Amino acid sequence: MIRKTVKKVPIKGEVEKPLVETICSECGKKRPYTNKTKKLCAVCVKKSQIAKVKEKRAKVREKKANTITQGKLDQVTSWLIRAAFEEKCYACEVRMPRKQLQCCHFVSRTKSITRFDLRNMLPGCPTCNMYTPHHVWNLGKSINKIWNEGMTETLLELSVVSLKMNNNDRKDIYEVYRTALDKVESQNMSSEERFALMVKSYREYYKIISKLVKL
Repeated sequence: MIRKTVKKVPIKGEVEKPLVETICSECGKKRPYTNKTKKLCAVCVKKSQIAKVKEKRAKVREKKANTITQGKLDQVTSWLIRAAFEEKCYACEVRMPRKQLQCCHFVSRTKSITRFDLRNMLPGCPTCNMYTPHHVWNLGKSINKIWNEGMTETLLELSVVSLKMNNNDRKDIYEVYRTALDKVESQNMSSEERFALMVKSYREYYKIISKLVKL
């Protein structure tokens, strides 16, 4: 018996697909799935993406807050030096507001061991600090007068020692200087009290770096 082939005629219009219950596993609402694996709707997928971005940014902010860069430590050291001493240039003796002063180093900032040494710095005017090389001589005389005679020689001898600090070391020094700065700014201290605080801060700084190098 010969079978007759029946020609299939396509159905006009759209084929009705069977209805599938799509309930979001997150919000529990009846919505089409955007993420079929996790059975999430478009709204919940978007919320999840936003939450991940926020979490990532929070981690970056936290890491940045806990990281004390050399520049950040330079900044707080400069603020402390200008706040603790008189509002004048210790190289040319010109008086000016604290905000216009800069933190001048006797031994160059390229020497890591004296870069944050409070004995190595005094406030100075921008002209002396940037355009007058011989200001270092006058700065050195002021350092010897304030700390003790022969301090500049001590700093020069110390400058040949190599020092490497990690983030934890910088963080410890930052906290010491930040605490001292807050005290100077919040309390009406005399010049003697401010200098005593500088000596105390230096001793705490010395304790930190003495663990890193033999002094």
